[in-house]
Amino acid sequence: MLSKPCRVLRTGITLSNSQQQHADTIIIGGGVAALWTANVLKKAGQSVCVLTSGPLGDGQSLAAQGVIHGGLKYAVGGKLNEASQELAHMPTRWLDALDGRGAVDLSKAELLCDHQILWSLPSVVSQIVSFFGSKAVRGRCSIIKREDYPAVFNFPEYKGQLFRIDEPVVDPVSMIRALADGVTNETWQVEWDKNSRLEFEGNQISGIVLTNLDHSITRLTANHFVLAAGAGNGPLLEALRWSKPQMQIRPLHQLIIRDDNLPDFYSVCVGNGSKPPLVSTTHTDRAGRKLWYIGGEIAEQRGVARSATEQIQAGKSLFKKLMPWYDLSEAEWFTCRAQRAEPLTNTGDRPPGAFCEKRGNTFIAWPTKLALAPNLAEQILSQTSADSTVNPIDLSLPRPKFGTPPWDLP
Repeated sequence: MLSKPCRVLRTGITLSNSQQQHADTIIIGGGVAALWTANVLKKAGQSVCVLTSGPLGDGQSLAAQGVIHGGLKYAVGGKLNEASQELAHMPTRWLDALDGRGAVDLSKAELLCDHQILWSLPSVVSQIVSFFGSKAVRGRCSIIKREDYPAVFNFPEYKGQLFRIDEPVVDPVSMIRALADGVTNETWQVEWDKNSRLEFEGNQISGIVLTNLDHSITRLTANHFVLAAGAGNGPLLEALRWSKPQMQIRPLHQLIIRDDNLPDFYSVCVGNGSKPPLVSTTHTDRAGRKLWYIGGEIAEQRGVARSATEQIQAGKSLFKKLMPWYDLSEAEWFTCRAQRAEPLTNTGDRPPGAFCEKRGNTFIAWPTKLALAPNLAEQILSQTSADSTVNPIDLSLPRPKFGTPPWDLP
C-alpha cells in the first residue's frame, strides 16, 4: 500500500548506465488482487513482475473476514440484484482453487469452513423461509434442523431459523501465503521516491526506474501495467495526474472477541434492515488463541464514528440484544479499523462487480470484494498476451515480508 504519491519522471529524461528489462505485465500491489492476477498471467505464459511497497496482504486483504460470498446476503431483500449475480459463481471458483484446480493453486491455503450459517431474528422468520424456498436460490441453501444446530445456537432461547448457505470461509493469512508462493520469484519490495519511480510519457506509463541493492539502476518496461494496490491506487492516480477513475474509501470499525472457549461461529445475521446486523468469522491468532471477528452493519458508518471504547460497548449491547443466551462476560474485546478501497460510485455504495478500466497500456483495478479476485484477473488476462521474446525479470531488490492480520494482538 502507498502512503504518499510516488514521484513521476516525465518525458525526455535519459538514464545513463542503466540496465533495461522488459516484462509482459508489471503489477503494482501486494494484496489478493495483485497476487491472484500475477498467478493467472504467469500460468498463461506471461512474464510478470509484482512490485509492492508494503508487506504482502497488508491492509485490506488481511483485514478481510475471508468469506467467499455467493451473493445470497445481498439478495435477502427479496430479489437477486446485480451484486448477487456477479458473486453467484465465486464460491465454486474458489473451492476449485483450494482443491488445486484451475488457474490458481490455493491448495496450501486453509479452508476454515465450507459454508456459513444464515440466522434470522424471530421477527423475520416467515419472510426468510419464504425467500430461501424460492426457485431463484434453490440449491444454494438449506434449512438446518433443530437437532443439527451448531453449539452457538443450540439454546432453547433462540427462536429464529438457521440456514446453511454454501459460501466458504478462507483463512486470509494462509491464502496470501499460498498466492505469494506461486509468484515468489516475480515479486519484489520497492520504496516509492526512494528506490523506485514511475516514468510517464503522453497518457501512459512508459517505465519504472529502480535503484538496486548494489546501487545499479534498472529501467523496467512492460507491454502492460496493472495498478492493483487497493488504497494505494489513489496516490498512484494522483501522481500520474489522472482525474478518472476516482477512488472512494469506505471505512470499517470491526470487533474482535477473544476467548479460548468460543465455538466456531461463521454466520450472517438477518434482521429487519437492508444490511446484516453482524457477520461473524472464527480465527486463531499466532498465539493459538481463538477469536470471533465481527463485521456487518455494526462495523459500518455509525461504528466508524465511534471510539474504540464506544464501539466495544455497542458490540456488547448488540450481542446482548441478538444473542442474550450466549455468555461473553469472560471474553476480551478489541476493535480494529480497516478500509475498503473502490472506484467512486454516485451513491457511495460498493460497485456491483470487479472494476477494471484500461487506460492506454495501464489497467486500474479493484476487485471490490475478496471473492471477485478471480473475475478481475480474468478481465485483465483477456486483454493481455504473452510475448515469446520476453525473458523473466531479475532484480537485485529485497523480497517483501508478509503482513499481519488485525487479530494478531498482544
